[in-house]
Amino acid sequence: MRIKILLITLLIGLCQIFGNLCSNQVFAKKAKIYTPESNYKYHQKILRQEEIEKYKRSLLPESGLMTREEYEEKSKEISSSQRAVPEYKLPKDIKMKYVPQPIYKLARYNNPPGTPELKIDKSFKFDRHFICPGVTSPNKNIVVYPIVYYYAANQCTACDLFVILLDMSLPEVSRIQRANIIKQFPDPILSTQKDIKEKFTFRTITPIDFSTDGTKFIAKEKIGNINDGIWQTNLWVYDFTKRTSRQIPEIRDAIRFYWKNQENLVLDEKRWDIYPLGFDANNPDRIVVSAYGYTGKIPKFLGVWSIDYNGERTQLISLFDANPQISLNGYKLIKEGVVEPVVIKKEEKRLDKIAKHKRKAEKKAVKKEKKQKKHALKKKLKEMKKEEKKVLKEFHKEQHFYSKPQN
Repeated sequence: MRIKILLITLLIGLCQIFGNLCSNQVFAKKAKIYTPESNYKYHQKILRQEEIEKYKRSLLPESGLMTREEYEEKSKEISSSQRAVPEYKLPKDIKMKYVPQPIYKLARYNNPPGTPELKIDKSFKFDRHFICPGVTSPNKNIVVYPIVYYYAANQCTACDLFVILLDMSLPEVSRIQRANIIKQFPDPILSTQKDIKEKFTFRTITPIDFSTDGTKFIAKEKIGNINDGIWQTNLWVYDFTKRTSRQIPEIRDAIRFYWKNQENLVLDEKRWDIYPLGFDANNPDRIVVSAYGYTGKIPKFLGVWSIDYNGERTQLISLFDANPQISLNGYKLIKEGVVEPVVIKKEEKRLDKIAKHKRKAEKKAVKKEKKQKKHALKKKLKEMKKEEKKVLKEFHKEQHFYSKPQN
């Protein structure tokens, strides 16, 4: 009996020893020794996975997988000159009735001379600002237009004059129609005072015309009160070559001086004003204005005057003729007629056909691009594996060299 117990105890001890030896061998197999060769293999595997992920990411839209750096790159601010303004397209609806589409043409802006006025919509006081139609330069490369602001607290009005650079690649009418405020210069070329403390006052700037060469621009600033009418009109000149603006009060001073000396009439004791007409047709460097006094039911004509755009050499043109020769240089769009329904339908069919071909070409280009990307990925992975084999071969050579017994 004792012998049996002793044998069982020995057998159990042998089993434990054998089990410990086996477990040590198993763990010894699982323990991995990292060598430069294995590290290189792992690094190459990670690089190949990154290439595959880049390929998959390139097939997704931009909002699919995007790193922070890519998002910041896409989120960079684009300047106004680089922004693309999409062309408006009418929605297609089989129940929509035909609406006549107007045809526009170019016409002289300051015709008759001195008549341009701001045409403000009824929604002005609700929207608190209004973009008024502008005037296009003689060479049709820029548009100058006013934006009027309304301050409801004190019922005051102010104004800025902005410039839009036109797309010279488009036809003349189309480039003016597609002028968008996104493309406007950030700073106005002329501005009124923004004093909103004085109640019921209005200050607006109305474009008059360009000079013949398009380098000068004149505008009139109207200052007044809603309940009292216009107090005063000021003449302004903007020089596009120097990018400077200048008010010309000398013309008003000259008119006051003349009537004081000739008729002993103090104009400031009466209500009177000037009306800028435009540039002189016979002398493009001079600006022509007319003046009127309001002493009764019929305004009194105070003469037609001219002055240099620098505010020098004021001259009296006439005390009798109120219609001097004025050069008309700027342009505006006016409606010429409407497009016939037949023409519109033909144009729609033509555009649909172009759009269909464009969609096919885009699909074909996308398919071709995917194929090229897949081919580029395969080529890249093949090159990486080839390079990996080359490097591993060098590792094997080094191992073989160091494993040789040294004499």
